[in-house]
Amino acid sequence: MGKASRRKKVNGPVKPALPVIPHVARPFEGLSIERELIAMREIIPAATLRATLNKDYENREITFVTVLPDAATAMVRADGEVLVALQTRSRTGDNSHDLGVAVEAALDHAKRVAAGEAQPAVISVDVRVAGPRIGDIVETWGEMEIHEDLAYWLVPGSAESEEVQKAIEESASELIPTKAIPGTQYTYWHDMNKIFVRWIRDEDETLLFSALARIAAKEKLTLGHDSRFIGAFRAAGLSIPVFEFPGEVAAEDLTDAVNALEKELAAALQEKTPLSEDERRIRAGLVSRQVSLR
Repeated sequence: MGKASRRKKVNGPVKPALPVIPHVARPFEGLSIERELIAMREIIPAATLRATLNKDYENREITFVTVLPDAATAMVRADGEVLVALQTRSRTGDNSHDLGVAVEAALDHAKRVAAGEAQPAVISVDVRVAGPRIGDIVETWGEMEIHEDLAYWLVPGSAESEEVQKAIEESASELIPTKAIPGTQYTYWHDMNKIFVRWIRDEDETLLFSALARIAAKEKLTLGHDSRFIGAFRAAGLSIPVFEFPGEVAAEDLTDAVNALEKELAAALQEKTPLSEDERRIRAGLVSRQVSLR
């Protein structure tokens, strides 16, 4: 049998190979909304963020959300509103690319809904295909809003079925109570049987941990109320220190403590003298307790 006869026959057209999406350690770098996107992707259970796309997308307004039904990537509501989620099952090595692909897919579906060619629905999106990064298509960002439930899935004021309403109510009982600490930036209070505060930082990691070590050496790495620093994790390229509280404390009662620690950090970041032996030891311990989220 000749070589030609041994070749496998292919039925139908050959699908083009998917592009290689390079890993980007800090996918939202350079965006004014970087820390809000990371918060929505990693630590807030229910939030929305409005955005206006650029003229290439007719300045269309869309809404980024934390999560959609079945951890889907995108959704077109019955009122035509486009929702794109950050907490999904489908990811490449570049979250910014994934959001750009999801936006384009959702806009395409929304156009077909408007033309009567499709129904409002949750959309399955293959984020592995080529597409724009989110910074290339968003013109302006709104403000992130934290919610107590997932009612943003529904058209405001709509009379949904009892089954849908029940699902929304049940989701509220399963979500971790989360609040932004008022009067501060990028600090989030969570009630997980114990109270935790997560503090999203965007400084260079080397400088940040040296500064935290200086503060810890002075026994000031705390948010009061007998809280303790328990470590940090890295998400989308940024470090997120975490504090634990032994008892109940309201988010509203932590404003002064967070702002005081912010001032301590600002001063420590400006310190140029080499770390002392004690500070170096503390720093090594802080670094060793940091984990990365994928």
